[in-house]
Amino acid sequence: MKNKIDLESLYLKMPVAIQNALVSIEGWRIQKRRYDGEFFSLFKEKNTWEQGENKFYQLKHQKKRLKKFLTQAQKSKFWTKRYFEFGIDLSADDIISELSKLPVLTKPEVKENYSDIDLSSKGEWDTINCHTSGTTGSGLIFPVAKSAECAQWATWWRYRFWHGIGFDTWCGYFGGRSLVSLGEKRPPFWRINRPGHQIMFSAYHLSEQTASHYIEAINRYKVPWLHGYPSTLAYLAGLKKDLALPDTPSVRVVTVGAESLLFHQKKMIESTFDVPVREHYGMAEGVANISECPEGCLHVDEDFSYVEFLKIPQTKNLYKIVGTNWTNPAFPLIRYDTGDIATIENKTCSCGRMGRVVSNIDGRKEDFVVLPSGAKVGRLDHIFKDMIKINAAQIFQPEEGMINLRIVPGKDYSITKDEVALLSETRKRLGDEIKIIVEYMQELPHTQSGKLRFVVSDLIENKVA
Repeated sequence: MKNKIDLESLYLKMPVAIQNALVSIEGWRIQKRRYDGEFFSLFKEKNTWEQGENKFYQLKHQKKRLKKFLTQAQKSKFWTKRYFEFGIDLSADDIISELSKLPVLTKPEVKENYSDIDLSSKGEWDTINCHTSGTTGSGLIFPVAKSAECAQWATWWRYRFWHGIGFDTWCGYFGGRSLVSLGEKRPPFWRINRPGHQIMFSAYHLSEQTASHYIEAINRYKVPWLHGYPSTLAYLAGLKKDLALPDTPSVRVVTVGAESLLFHQKKMIESTFDVPVREHYGMAEGVANISECPEGCLHVDEDFSYVEFLKIPQTKNLYKIVGTNWTNPAFPLIRYDTGDIATIENKTCSCGRMGRVVSNIDGRKEDFVVLPSGAKVGRLDHIFKDMIKINAAQIFQPEEGMINLRIVPGKDYSITKDEVALLSETRKRLGDEIKIIVEYMQELPHTQSGKLRFVVSDLIENKVA
């Protein structure tokens, strides 16, 4: 942790030209890892699936993948014990019925039984470490087979190709990366990843005073595709509109992910940039993937994982999103609860794609945190990505100039170590001027639908932003 923080601090002190070079080197490394021969083979396979799929083929494919994956998972102590406990017969013809016998797996269970689930030590797969915090802010680091990463990116690129985005299309990226020092007051508030074809904009510097520089950069680089968190892109769109900033004629499409796309955000982005906004739902665990088609419908990517929608009692159309990641045998997640909620209605899509249609993903709905400078920052789950000793977390902003970090600590949580790391990560993203209070709780407050909001704000302007 200390070495990582020291390296990041060193990077932030370097000249912009060197930072751009380092960002591009990292971009090249990621490109080389993700996009090899296996990726292109999977990408071709997924497009063949889309062109030739039918319900019979889809079900046959799912059963075959599930049976193979469930059999591989039996190598782990955790799944061997659970299969025995619930009477799972892997030789049964109806493997989906066998799967349904298993209870839903939660993130706390995964963390508690990590070593008994982990199969990466078997040496059968090349793996990388993956970090996630998810909607609840509970950190998890786990191994991912390289083939699983390729499968995930092949699925995501299929969705991008639906919308005219190619491998060489330049992207204006608005995510949660900390690429520019928080103390920087002058542009550029972005860094360039040339191998990845990305202009990586800092969300932490976007405000009324800086928005014109962002729009100027989009036009200078003639960016055709904007991608990022809907909260940040909607904020940029609102500033562009309020400040009467120039049009961005090069922008052809906007894609969003990591948060639910709210109606007013979609309307604001589309009306301001005069382009369609397309939504994508996925997560590091890879247990579910849902992509919006050109007709505006959200389709389950049935060839990527086995996704279940479990009805939430006393609701009309709300379902828990639960999934089985059959691409990652190194760390098998079976019937894993994503913590997200979807609205499901019986409808089809005119595009002809076979994936089930989801009306809305009611998860990760986050308000902004407002900094003392007036800048609004959303999607702060990056703070908790390495906080594996925290079981759940929530950011609460009761008033301007302060936030409460609501923490449900794990059994090995240390105030002297983990709280210091937590405050350091928070300061890196929110600066030194805002007051931060760490509040320890046994349980976090949930919404009426049972959803845990990651950011809760009492600021009136945030509720209507």
